[in-house]
Order: sequence, then C-alpha cells, then structure tokens
Amino acid sequence: MSRPSNDRLTPLPGAILPALLFAAMACSAGEPNAQAAARGLPAAPAPVTAVGQQLAAVIQASGVTCTTPLSGTGCTAGNVDAGDFYDVELLPECGDKGFFAGVARTSGADILDAVPATGSTATATAHLAQGQLICIQGIARAGQHPRYYYVVAIPASSVAACKNAALCQTYGDRPIKRLQPTTGAACRPAAQGRDTGDCAQGWVDAAALDVFSNGI
Repeated sequence: MSRPSNDRLTPLPGAILPALLFAAMACSAGEPNAQAAARGLPAAPAPVTAVGQQLAAVIQASGVTCTTPLSGTGCTAGNVDAGDFYDVELLPECGDKGFFAGVARTSGADILDAVPATGSTATATAHLAQGQLICIQGIARAGQHPRYYYVVAIPASSVAACKNAALCQTYGDRPIKRLQPTTGAACRPAAQGRDTGDCAQGWVDAAALDVFSNGI
C-alpha cells in the first residue's frame, strides 16, 4: 500500500489564484507602457519663423502651389493637370538682401493676378511705367528660362541699397496705373523686408524687366 507523498503541493484557495493572474497581467501590460513613456510624446510642431511667415504670404498672394509650403520648395504655377505650368522659385525678402529689377520696356508692363496658362483667367490689375523699381518675390521658369516674375512695386526709399546707387538713378518710383479697385492704403515698408498697405503686386512678363542679377 502506497503512502501519501509529503511533496504534493497544497491547492491554492480559489480567491488567491485570480488575484495572482491579475497581478501578472498588470506587470506584463506595464512593460509596453514604460517603453512608450521612454519614447515620449511626439514633438510639438516647430514655431513658424519670420521667413516662414513671409513665404506663406507670398504663396497665398501669388497663387502658387508648393509641396513643402514651410520651406517654399516644390512650387508650381499654372495648370499642372494640362501640363502647362512653370516651376517657381520663391524669394520673399524685399529688404537689403532682396532681388530687384526695373521695368525696361518702353511701353511699361502689366501686372497680372495669375500666370497665363491653360484654363487660367489672368487679369491685369495694374500697369507699371518704364523705369519703375520692383522687388522680385517669385521666378516662374520654363526649364531654366524665367518666363514670369512675381513682383511688388515698393517705394525706392525703402531700399537701403538704393542710396547713391547708379541703378536707382535709372529706376525708382513711377506713376502706377491701377486697373482694379484698391483699398487706398499707401504701400510702405514693414519689418524684416516686408511691405504693408496696398502695394501693386503680381506676375510680370520677364521680357519687360531689367533684372539686377548682380544686385543693386
């Protein structure tokens, strides 16, 4: 006759087993949470810089579309679906580091509210006289060749580099003929190379301009 073994484990009371299982599950579940905490929450979006604000203003005003608006890259103007479009480089600065030009065409140049393209309704909003100084904020290229410039007619007095510059004897402030209603607010310089007020701005035929490739 066999004897009872003294090594046999005593069954746990029914109330204890569920409690142990719950504790084990809590420990297991806690490990991923700890790892998640170690990874931290997603970083907050970087604040928009002054340059980013300038780019946003130019993108909105010019009507271009950019794949990366915050950096102003991958921009196009025109009708992409129809294959009638231009690659656009944005240059929002109109201060000391701005890119400038003058209206060289004898008959002057119309400012358009959009780049002429298939399906577009580009309309002249103002006419610039020969000799008008302008700041270039966008270059629309077909291949490597500029076809249109997005420009702003700003007061020559707001461009520090114009002081005693020969180019600014040829180009400066000229009468601007408005072809669309305006707010009447005078165009004037603002902080960080920006302008404020109702400045004549839009797209101009590249052939009408004398671009200051080497600066003023």
